[in-house]
Amino acid sequence: MHGDRDVAAKALFCLGGWRGLEAPGKAQQKANYRFLINNGRSNLNWQNWFLDQDNDFVIDRFPLPFLQINPADAGELGLVNGDMVEVYNDVGATQAMVYLEPTARPNETFMLFGAPSGTQGNVINGGVNELILPNYKQTWANIRKIADASPATAKLSFKSWEVELG
Repeated sequence: MHGDRDVAAKALFCLGGWRGLEAPGKAQQKANYRFLINNGRSNLNWQNWFLDQDNDFVIDRFPLPFLQINPADAGELGLVNGDMVEVYNDVGATQAMVYLEPTARPNETFMLFGAPSGTQGNVINGGVNELILPNYKQTWANIRKIADASPATAKLSFKSWEVELG
């Protein structure tokens, strides 16, 4: 009840148009670096690896932080599953294990968030202003190979996460 009348409690969802790359530095990064580096969590590392460093189940599945990349992009860079790469831009650098993902769009990658080694945050600029939330979920960077796949990655499955159920 609201005063003397009934008020139906309904949520009002309003569509807000995307206002572009408002965060300082993001547009320049996009212009200067080839790859969009999205980041997020995996089901196995839902919180982050800082909590799972001593969990053998987690470490056996992903002994290294991974970077999912389109196979054609990887081919151009001479990369195969398990290779180690450096992800770098004007903010910093980090490293990751290559994970070919056929559903990844060209020039767009996905990197695991929250790994104690290969910290994705090393390449994220401040990217905030008073009007928007921090833009820490994406950045742009270049990628270069730093090592061939090691024997430690030979036992890993690099099957695509995207499967059709039928």
